Amino acid sequence: MSKAFTILVEEDYASRNFSAYVPELRLNVVGDTEEDVISSVKDLISAELEKPLAIKTFAAKIVSVNIETIQSGKYANA
Repeated sequence: MSKAFTILVEEDYASRNFSAYVPELRLNVVGDTEEDVISSVKDLISAELEKPLAIKTFAAKIVSVNIETIQSGKYANA
């Protein structure tokens, strides 16, 4: 049996690393490469699902918003 999870992967240019967040389980990991964090987060999800305690999952969805901007780079609606 398999279940799909939403994973947000971000690259942090300042820290020169990647992070992955699983909103449904509220888990996150950090690694040196995108491949590292995806592999690590899969392992973390598996470990979390193997716990004998009831797993609490949360609803998650991806939402896009449009923000009107002005030429100076600042938000017009701020």
